[in-house]
Amino acid sequence: MLYIRDLDPFTRMCRIKSLLTPQTPAVVIAGRYAPPKDLAALCEQENIPLLRSRMKTMPLLTKMTFILSEAFSPTMTCHGTLVEVFGVGVLIQGDSSVGKSEAALGLIERGHRLISDDVVRVKVREGSYLEGSGPELTRHLMEIRGIGIINVAHLYGAVCVRDDKRLDIVVKLETWDDARFYDRVGLDETFCDILGIKLPYHILPVKPGRDVALLLETIVLNCRLKEMGYHSAKEFNLKLLETITKKQPKARAGETVSQG
Repeated sequence: MLYIRDLDPFTRMCRIKSLLTPQTPAVVIAGRYAPPKDLAALCEQENIPLLRSRMKTMPLLTKMTFILSEAFSPTMTCHGTLVEVFGVGVLIQGDSSVGKSEAALGLIERGHRLISDDVVRVKVREGSYLEGSGPELTRHLMEIRGIGIINVAHLYGAVCVRDDKRLDIVVKLETWDDARFYDRVGLDETFCDILGIKLPYHILPVKPGRDVALLLETIVLNCRLKEMGYHSAKEFNLKLLETITKKQPKARAGETVSQG
């Protein structure tokens, strides 16, 4: 603004025209400066929004960069139920009527929180993690087959819901299949890719008699232990190998004695 004010009217108009193009989305003036009449007239002529801010230039640029990066970050919508368990965001997925909402309801009864049921909006935050939320129309609502629509905030209190949550784990519920092999040790870690970010992925078979809410809590606690450096399956495997290694020399010695 100081530079433009010191120019003669003809040169000032030339400089302003060189800055504005048909692709210019808007003009923002920082530092409480009043826009020159030439700039205001040209913006009105070209139908370009002219905005003013009280903030100084650098803080304004920093804030605008953050806002624009968040507004244009990759976003997707997926089917599932998002809950917060022990402070961890868990996305429960699976086929229709497999029991996602019932599992989430069981977690809510245990003191955990609901973020969204049925439809989850996932967005990349700061280019490093995912955040899930729900549509405003169905916020805090759940559909329970045989009961209908319930409002979790009204039934269990506002402490049992929240609007958004970082997404940390994906759990897929599926009907138990006796012909399928399910991991019983947990050495193999599986990940899924959502918007270019990898998340721990677990397949949880469901059948009558299994406490799905308890199993989901166990998955979360086990993942938190892994992040802290404690891997139960690897520790068990290491102890097993050590036990086998110790028994092998004794077995070989016994074979030598018997041969003698």
